[in-house]
Amino acid sequence: MGKLLKYSCTMASLLPKPRKERDVTRIILMTLFFLFHFMLTTQPISFRRGHEGPLPADFSLILALNIAIIGFWFVLEVFEFLAWNYKWKNLKYGIAITTLRCVPVIALVAFFPRLIPGMMKLMAPLLTFYLSLVFRRAWSYIVVGFFWLVQMLLFFTAPPPENSKSDNSYGIVILLYQLMSIMLMFLFAQFWKEDRKNRERQAALTAEIQASQEELKRYASKVSHIVALEERTRIARDIHDNLGHTLTAISIQLNKAEAFFKKDPEVSIKAIIDARSSMHEAMLDIRSTLDTLNAQVEGFDLRSQVQKPLWSLRQAGISVISDIKGSTDGYNISVLLALYRFVQEGVTNILKHAEAHTVNLEIRLDSDRAFAELRDDGKGFDPRAAQNRKDRVSGYGLTGLADRINLVRGTFSVESVPGKGTVLKASMPRDPVALIGKERSDVAD
Repeated sequence: MGKLLKYSCTMASLLPKPRKERDVTRIILMTLFFLFHFMLTTQPISFRRGHEGPLPADFSLILALNIAIIGFWFVLEVFEFLAWNYKWKNLKYGIAITTLRCVPVIALVAFFPRLIPGMMKLMAPLLTFYLSLVFRRAWSYIVVGFFWLVQMLLFFTAPPPENSKSDNSYGIVILLYQLMSIMLMFLFAQFWKEDRKNRERQAALTAEIQASQEELKRYASKVSHIVALEERTRIARDIHDNLGHTLTAISIQLNKAEAFFKKDPEVSIKAIIDARSSMHEAMLDIRSTLDTLNAQVEGFDLRSQVQKPLWSLRQAGISVISDIKGSTDGYNISVLLALYRFVQEGVTNILKHAEAHTVNLEIRLDSDRAFAELRDDGKGFDPRAAQNRKDRVSGYGLTGLADRINLVRGTFSVESVPGKGTVLKASMPRDPVALIGKERSDVAD
């Protein structure tokens, strides 16, 4: 058990510590995109080689609106980064801030509709990105198609610039650049959303592993404490009940032998013989207690260990029918020990209290759970009455057994009717450690 606790502590120390990471990738890429588009739209001469003629009449207004819109969108981008780290509490926040980003578009349509063709070079890729964040992928494809259609309509319907050459290769290059920008921003939005989901899943998985490790440490500590306490209690009870009673009987027999040594030697000799017999029983009790302790060694054979308490029943003249099915391979040692305790405690109660003639034991080791049932035809008892008066039949021994089985995430029940015998039932998982982090209802049979 100490190894289990040490292992769990080691694993917990190796886990990455939770930390809040800033999504700097998006803020960097978006900043570069803003800067590039700002340069593209505010310095048209450098991008119009081969096209002579004066600047458009609305160039100053377009420049001012470009600066205003880029600044407005960049402020919203920085706000999302610093305030939320791009993680909305719910979709309503995303819809609200996306709607706010659309305000400049609405203002342009309302007050400067003639500037829409020139401003669309800036807005189309960015709007594709932001709309793709709030729309599902199918609707995002529609957004991409819409802006592609808008760009091509503007290209084919816009009048040619004054004093421009007949060669329109520059315009085609700009159109292809706009179409590619829209597609790239769409892909960036999809990749960013998928990466965000993966990081959230990884963070949730890390938190779940850490919670499981903490529960494993508590489980290991609880197991070591309860097992030690239960073993000390059982040994103390065995010494008190068995050895204490036997030694008292030996003392009485020796006193009797001493008293009748001169008066009636035959009575004295018989008392000595009885004392010797009681000493033999005491040795058997001690051996039984040692076997109980040795049974905790890992790798012990459940089938052979179970035969020892069953042999005690046969020695007492009780007919025993046992049926053990399945293999113990892969079963946790604590589960096998709990099964052994189940049989041992049940047999002890039968010998002491049941006055039974026949006992049936069935153990079934399935691939995921173990089931055990111990049935006798003894005098039985009333479990409720016994529990109310804290009877040792169902209180001291069986309560400890129930605690042990519960410790391995199993279930235990006692069914008894006065005059109709008693049935003990238990069900335990194959490996309780593998079930850490799951609710009882998720693993109940």
